[in-house]
Amino acid sequence: MDSPSSLLKYSYKSALAWCQEHGWTDLFVEQYQYWAFPPGGVMPLPLPSQALHLIELPTVTSPQQRCLQMLSLAIALVATGMSCWCQSLMPLLVGFSACALLIAAQDA
Repeated sequence: MDSPSSLLKYSYKSALAWCQEHGWTDLFVEQYQYWAFPPGGVMPLPLPSQALHLIELPTVTSPQQRCLQMLSLAIALVATGMSCWCQSLMPLLVGFSACALLIAAQDA
């Protein structure tokens, strides 16, 4: 079972940095959302979604992810070519399945 932090769109460090910058305290995760006490508040609130959208997500992919992406692209192209050559949809089905497994392997 995935931990709640792995299902969140933004990293804990990014949310913590936003909280420190804006004066929010005691950051925690509840119901797959970040919650904290706003400045002067006595009750925790979910972090504003507009503010979280401004957090830049890391766009750097690891070498392993790039390799898997290139492999899935190659498999898709070969499956498309084989499907045209064989005049059958079976190579596309096999290629789609292989690409789905590679994409799932990136999340692991």
